[in-house]
Amino acid sequence: MADKQTIDSYDKIAEEFHKRNAKSIWSKEYQIFAQLMGDRKDILEIGCGTGRDAEELINLGFTYTGIDASIGMLKLAQERIPQGKFQVGDFFKLDFADNNFDGFWAAAAFLHVPKADIDLVIKESYRILKPGGIGFISMKEKTHKEEGVIHEEKYGGIQRYFAFYTQDEFAKILERNGFKIVESVIVVEPDPQAQRWLGYFVEKI
Repeated sequence: MADKQTIDSYDKIAEEFHKRNAKSIWSKEYQIFAQLMGDRKDILEIGCGTGRDAEELINLGFTYTGIDASIGMLKLAQERIPQGKFQVGDFFKLDFADNNFDGFWAAAAFLHVPKADIDLVIKESYRILKPGGIGFISMKEKTHKEEGVIHEEKYGGIQRYFAFYTQDEFAKILERNGFKIVESVIVVEPDPQAQRWLGYFVEKI
């Protein structure tokens, strides 16, 4: 699970976070994910936030379960999407059986995990996926900072923990934990900061 400070920050900013992030940058990625999944429907979203991606994934016909560490974010998600199944979850110890899901979606979730622990959460996402199952993971691209708590003036001033990676660096982590990378993408946010996101479609082999 993300550190308490980061979780508390998300609880505090849930309403404003949803308003600021209502428009998804993953429109093409939803379609790629659906194509790779084919007829398989049972998916887990790891780090569902306020349900923005949940809404898109449910509309694509997936049987959906979403987990998050922030109760504040989950409350908003459940209010927005009554038909969705949401629950508190720990990235380090997913409360599901081995080989349980056809796919998983983890956009902007594992970036809150310290680099020393990243293999643990990747192993868990691998464990709950059925053989041949598909996952999507996105991380912020590294520029100058490796990881650490970042104080942000937005949202009235909060602190969140982030870890940053190069494309090859994170690809090696996925591969050493058993995943095959099916496709990689880089998505740039349409804002003045032009944040670059690294996206990976993976398969459990």
